Amino acid sequence: MYKKLAIQTIIYSIGFIFPKIVNYAFLKFFTVSFKKEEFSLYTDMYALSFMVIGFLSFGLENTYFRFLYKKNYNKEIVFSTGVIIQLLISSFFLITSIKLIKYIAYIAGYQDHTEYFFMFFLIIFFDTICILPMAWLRVNDKPLQYSIISVINILIQSFLIIYLFFCYDNIYVYGEKTFFIFKWVSSFTDKIGYIFFANMISSLGNLFLILPILFKEVTIKKFNKILAINMLSYGIPIMLGTIAFSINENLDKILIKRCVSDEINGSYSACYKIATFMSLYIRIFKLGIEPFFFKKSKDSDAIYYYEEITYMFILFGLIFYVLICGNINIFMKFLIDKKYHVSISIIPIVMMGNLFLGVYTNLSIFYKILDKPIIGTYISLIGVLITFLFNIIFIITSTNNNSFMIPAWGTLISYGTMLIVLYIWGKKKFFKFRDKKIRNIIIHFLFALFIVFVIKKKMELSLFLQFLYLIIIFLLEKKRFMNLIK
Repeated sequence: MYKKLAIQTIIYSIGFIFPKIVNYAFLKFFTVSFKKEEFSLYTDMYALSFMVIGFLSFGLENTYFRFLYKKNYNKEIVFSTGVIIQLLISSFFLITSIKLIKYIAYIAGYQDHTEYFFMFFLIIFFDTICILPMAWLRVNDKPLQYSIISVINILIQSFLIIYLFFCYDNIYVYGEKTFFIFKWVSSFTDKIGYIFFANMISSLGNLFLILPILFKEVTIKKFNKILAINMLSYGIPIMLGTIAFSINENLDKILIKRCVSDEINGSYSACYKIATFMSLYIRIFKLGIEPFFFKKSKDSDAIYYYEEITYMFILFGLIFYVLICGNINIFMKFLIDKKYHVSISIIPIVMMGNLFLGVYTNLSIFYKILDKPIIGTYISLIGVLITFLFNIIFIITSTNNNSFMIPAWGTLISYGTMLIVLYIWGKKKFFKFRDKKIRNIIIHFLFALFIVFVIKKKMELSLFLQFLYLIIIFLLEKKRFMNLIK
């Protein structure tokens, strides 16, 4: 079982890591090519879109996983019902948003760039339609197909970005024979629009690649009204939690741009992207493990597996944290232009916050299995309140040059609080972590933080301290590592 799980996770990792590596390669190019103000605009548009996607997803991915393994539901009916719900919601959004595009652009402060919003409305529409078909590939143990689609998607986007930035002027040679869509692109007032256009086309390509799944597996006859109501009832609390997560992740960047300056937001957002290295690890783990969690929910030894896998997740996450923070100057040099380095100090803080979020995500499986996703909504609202508080403090003290540290600490404390509340709540209902295991986890956290703190003070000892850390961790957890290898 572990062997199959490991192989699938590795294949999923290829499909997820390769696009991210390409994006990080472009990060260097973007930070060199754009001013901080322009980069701020780039990150702001994606921050706004993530908020919308969180709403439109309606928690249907987790809902699909949950209802799939309930005894009284047919798999084909669950998938068809979920996809049709998603299609109706997304279509309503697309039609409504295009009709109101001028008002939306004005409210967001982009009245001169309605074309940005038109492209993002399409990106959001295409991406939300693809959520459940991509989940279907994971459920049906098709990691290779999942990864191929992801790789093709990023290759399309990369080719278009390179072409538009470096070869686009040659298009005028063709005169009137130029495709109308490229004439539309030529009307963009800046090159930021090229990135959005490339994303729109790649999202459309992704939709075409999953169409065979939709045509084969989805029919109106398989749509079940009662099931649809039950799925929405289950998914809406998850959707609210997803929106809360989007607020936690993006509110700081949205407010910094509008209440402080584009220049600070540009450097903050660029360094924040380095901190999201931790989300790479979390996402890879989630792709391979989450369907397994739901499958194991019916077994008598389910809790043991949840706890053991969560322990290993924390252990590897802390190793990842130490290695990234220990080599942060190298990553910054290769991935971000020097003018953005002013916010480098947020990276260890935000990375640890993201690790807390990853642990929270693993532990949150208990309320999904108990069919009480509303628990996640309540806890997420606590996190949002903390995020709001820290961002308000940040805006008030924004005259201080180092005030951008405040929203970074807000991220850490928000996710840390959510994790503690969830654990206390889950311990009463579900978890049975032994005191020894909890004590070991706390020791691992403190040890990792101590190593990173010493590295920051004594950078010349970085390699030695990282090596020492790995040796000590291996000796402490030798039995677990050997069992995992076997």
